[in-house]
Amino acid sequence: MKTKSYITLGLAGLLVFVVVGSLQRSPGYMDAEYYLLTGQQLAAARGFSEPVLWNYLDVPAGLPHPSHAYWMPLPSLLAALGAWLFGASFSAGRVLFLLVAALLPPLTAKLSMQLTGRVGSARLAGFLAVLPGFYLPFITTTDSFAICMLLGALFYILLSRDVKPAWWALGLGALAGLLHLTRAEGPLWLLLALWAAWRTAGHRGSLQAAAGYGLVMLPWFVRNWLAFGSPLAPGAGSSLWLTQYDELFAFPASLLSFQHWAASGIGAIVAARLDALGQNLASALIVSGLVALAPLVVWGAWRMRGQLAVRVGAAAWLVLLLVFSFVFPFSGARGGFFHAAAVLQPLVWALAAVGLHAALEWGSAKRGWQVTRAGHVFSIGILVLAFGISAYAVQQRVLAGGWDESAQHAAAVHQRLTALGVAEGEIVMVNNPPGFSLASGRPAIVIPHGGPQAGMQAARHYGASILLLEADQPGWNDIYEAGPLLSSLQYLDEVDGTRIFRLP
Repeated sequence: MKTKSYITLGLAGLLVFVVVGSLQRSPGYMDAEYYLLTGQQLAAARGFSEPVLWNYLDVPAGLPHPSHAYWMPLPSLLAALGAWLFGASFSAGRVLFLLVAALLPPLTAKLSMQLTGRVGSARLAGFLAVLPGFYLPFITTTDSFAICMLLGALFYILLSRDVKPAWWALGLGALAGLLHLTRAEGPLWLLLALWAAWRTAGHRGSLQAAAGYGLVMLPWFVRNWLAFGSPLAPGAGSSLWLTQYDELFAFPASLLSFQHWAASGIGAIVAARLDALGQNLASALIVSGLVALAPLVVWGAWRMRGQLAVRVGAAAWLVLLLVFSFVFPFSGARGGFFHAAAVLQPLVWALAAVGLHAALEWGSAKRGWQVTRAGHVFSIGILVLAFGISAYAVQQRVLAGGWDESAQHAAAVHQRLTALGVAEGEIVMVNNPPGFSLASGRPAIVIPHGGPQAGMQAARHYGASILLLEADQPGWNDIYEAGPLLSSLQYLDEVDGTRIFRLP
């Protein structure tokens, strides 16, 4: 495929992503808010620290707290670079994410060309990356999606090279390291890189891949050791013992243990995992496969099953499905699998184009189709479908879904707190600490799972003096309803359904 075609795909992607991005005036949800918040901390020379606690899993001592005890730092580093270059705003922090996203269509086309050598398939795969369906609203904000897809595309481009240069295994390991810096399931990509390097270049290749991974990850391991006393951040370990999603916010985290998990009963344990498996399979069909494309992806994968890249991709998909269904079922069903599978999406788009070509060959042999004409018709139909699903995703998630409402509400509550004389240094207990702190600049901790008793314990432990309570906060209904009549807490005011209390 000519260079001009790759540039066209990149510009088309940039146009679509900028248009969608213009409809988003804030990160939109807690993950993306966290990355922007910690990126701004880095840009302001405050280091890897955060003025919030959004969970208590690593038994934090207080605020400020070492950042990234649960999530990984690369999205924050990208946001920090944008903030450092262009200023402390969402638009500035998001700039480099849009540029990363714009690289996805040409890289996906490049991957398709290496797998098939067919220009038509490469163009279709590239335009599927321009119209990424349900992923579209998420790759234009300050989250890990665009980075995962970019690194995934590069990973599979390396795997699918016919001629592998001397640095090939080292580069594969380095990409695995960057994937680990982006997502906590990164060790999976190291294992896959080691296996692929061993298959290609023996033990020497595996050592080179390990060296590439180590070069990327060693500084982060050192930082974690200095901050937490272990090379891996401690936040995720306790989440093995969740019996429901909201226990992610339990206080104290010592409540989460094997005994706690086992006490929920074998029936509940099995049911939660089967439910997560069903939801994750539905995500694979509807989100990754755009419903109608899933059969083409499977057909394409079968056609290309001899390719190392396809074998690694199939193994990665299966392991991610199992991990986020049976090991971390609650986070998996609530978006973990959706996030993690983004690494595979460039390969999925490329395989969809392979599957279409296989279908055209079948139609030519069985039905007498003219391959070129039928290919144009079906390609247009697929892109129309991708456009429709992408537009629907933006409509539902951004336009009708109140993308910016949370940030606007947090800003309004902050203004009211200022008017009430609440000092900006006072710690606020709130549902979404990263989002509230990003909008207000105030330190914040999360309302813990377990109701008022756990909440009061956490407030005393961390010195929180203000409680922001929503009507639907589990376990807090009596306090919310009592409001001004409550004697145990001082009711201050209400802003659009959020009731403000001063804690004793």
